[in-house]
Amino acid sequence: MSLKYLVKNQKSLFKRLIALLLYIFLLFVIKKIKSNNQFKRHSQDIFSRSHKTFIEAHRGVVKEVFQNTLESFRKVLKYNIESLETDTWLSKDKVLILLHGSQYSHLKGYYNYWGKATDLTWNQLSKYRTIRGKLKMPRLSDLFKLAKDKIFINLEIKDPRVNLVFPKIIELIEKCNFFDQIALSSFHYGYYYKIQEYNKKKFKKLTFGFLYFKPRKKRYFNFYHRGNSLNIYWRYVSKRVCDKAHKNGMAVMAWFLLSDKENNYIYKKLIENGVDVICCNDPVKAKEFRDNYYNKKKLVKKI
Repeated sequence: MSLKYLVKNQKSLFKRLIALLLYIFLLFVIKKIKSNNQFKRHSQDIFSRSHKTFIEAHRGVVKEVFQNTLESFRKVLKYNIESLETDTWLSKDKVLILLHGSQYSHLKGYYNYWGKATDLTWNQLSKYRTIRGKLKMPRLSDLFKLAKDKIFINLEIKDPRVNLVFPKIIELIEKCNFFDQIALSSFHYGYYYKIQEYNKKKFKKLTFGFLYFKPRKKRYFNFYHRGNSLNIYWRYVSKRVCDKAHKNGMAVMAWFLLSDKENNYIYKKLIENGVDVICCNDPVKAKEFRDNYYNKKKLVKKI
């Protein structure tokens, strides 16, 4: 076997190896692009002509299954709803649990116990069952496992202990690589400043939604925290609010209380005002209306 043949053969093998590595790299890039397109953050795609108002299931599909349970979240996946909202607290032994819990993590009205979730360990909490359906309380890690590569999550942080809770949430997001599927929101704006600090140091970025019930100072909202969203009680959302938020690079999410009566007229008004996300208690009905609304608009344009 000649030296010339060996050199030629070696060059051929080297070219094949380069081609294989290039092919693997392209597959990785394509997969990454698909993944990024599948889970758009609430603040993305606002100005695209193809943009639709996203529907978000408030605490799951609460019309069918008790709120903030894995069973309720599975219904969200079943109906192919784009996003779900849930609430988190930190237990006594530093486990992130999913519970609305009013202002102080009360279990009363949700589970067969009257204490506070933050005063109990996960071992204790896991033994209680919901007042309807007798369902187990989920952890945030359980939801991440269920939702991975399937649905976007708006995580409202109820727990006001920012310095204690934020590191635990970050730890879990990093562990599960959940950056492209989550937005954090809270009435406690200390989390926003923690996210700002985090984003300066890390390549992966997080977004934050500023929760409002009533506007401050005569219909005033803070429109100047760029790159995040204003999550406003639906009665205070107007076209002026949406236009000003969009002008400053922010999305608008309209949310409902569980006691609110929802109907197609309200959904239509919110969509036409320019709302980016409707976080509602009847997401199945809202999604059906939203899809019909956009289909009719397409037909009108074609005619």
